[in-house]
Amino acid sequence: MQRQKLLLFSDWFFPGYKAGGPIKSVTNLSIALQQQIDVFVFTADTDLNEVKPYSNIQTNTWTKPIEGSNVQVYYCSKANLNKRTIIKIIDEVNPTSIYLNHIWSFWFVLQPLFICWLRFKKIKIVQCPRGALFESALHYQKTYLKKRIVMSIIKTLGIHKKIHFHATTPQEKGTIEKYFGNVKISIANNLPDLQQPALSTIEKKEGELKLIFIARIVDIKNLKLLLQNLQHTTQNIFLTIAGPAEDKNYWEECKLIIESFPQNIHVNYVGEITPSQVMPLIKEHHLYCLPTQGENFGHSIFESFMIGRPVLISNKTPWLCLNEKKAGWEVDIVQKNSFVPFIEEAAKWQQQTFNDFCDGAWHVANEYINNPKLVSTYYPMFEN
Repeated sequence: MQRQKLLLFSDWFFPGYKAGGPIKSVTNLSIALQQQIDVFVFTADTDLNEVKPYSNIQTNTWTKPIEGSNVQVYYCSKANLNKRTIIKIIDEVNPTSIYLNHIWSFWFVLQPLFICWLRFKKIKIVQCPRGALFESALHYQKTYLKKRIVMSIIKTLGIHKKIHFHATTPQEKGTIEKYFGNVKISIANNLPDLQQPALSTIEKKEGELKLIFIARIVDIKNLKLLLQNLQHTTQNIFLTIAGPAEDKNYWEECKLIIESFPQNIHVNYVGEITPSQVMPLIKEHHLYCLPTQGENFGHSIFESFMIGRPVLISNKTPWLCLNEKKAGWEVDIVQKNSFVPFIEEAAKWQQQTFNDFCDGAWHVANEYINNPKLVSTYYPMFEN
């Protein structure tokens, strides 16, 4: 039987990282699927908000940039990114399936979607919104009208009926049904890195807490809410903030709160970090905190679990019932100062309690990555 060919379109791919979790999701997906499917990736040659191309890559040709992997990647230059190139790539690969990673991208979702609808009708289209249909993402004011127009065009033309949607959670399946109605949807969980390090802990002193926030500094990640909660804590808190300040005005608002902190709150902003720095940095802290307004998966949350660090997050992620597992807490961010009691509790942990929560967090990740169906649920999506 001839192997299937998958052509994956994504704005960003390895070695990019500035777009966050979606890059990890699609890179890990490509590596996992290559066991049974020939995988080709068409992507840009620059990272998010960058002008210069990635270093040490060849552009406008097929390469195999991931060590030990047969995934073939075409890094397209900005000068070469056009409709003609996309048609040429589809003709060249002749895929049995095309995977669209996200929903609003003009060149890496909408163009290939419309091209296939008009010219390559036999190719199966699989599309993953990657959380773009959740209220917190969809209702972003600057792009809300454009998104509604795009959805309206797709539905009016009936293009959505050709798409096999990939939802990463039952909640995402619900959002797809809400906006596109009765369409074909498969649920397959996000694929994180599958190599888990051994569990280790650090010293924990009662009355002190090393807290870490890692995310892009934008409204949806909700750093300001965390800072507002910290204003009401009485314990000795050491907060590390890591991530690019994408929204400069928002970051200025955050800095004003930081400047008003009492002496028991200590803040260190380390700026943007690379993917290889994330887990080592989390490992130096007691608790990972992300009061996000919405996450499709939350790779940095999962990385905290991977190395055995409990989390304090909003209830707008797939990670629930954390306290029952002694892995942390998920909190309703609508309630004022809802993070305060949990920060206080974690600060008061003695060493053994902290160790127990570390163990609980580690086992959340371990159970997830050892699920035998984690990868196998993907393959039926690409069958014709």
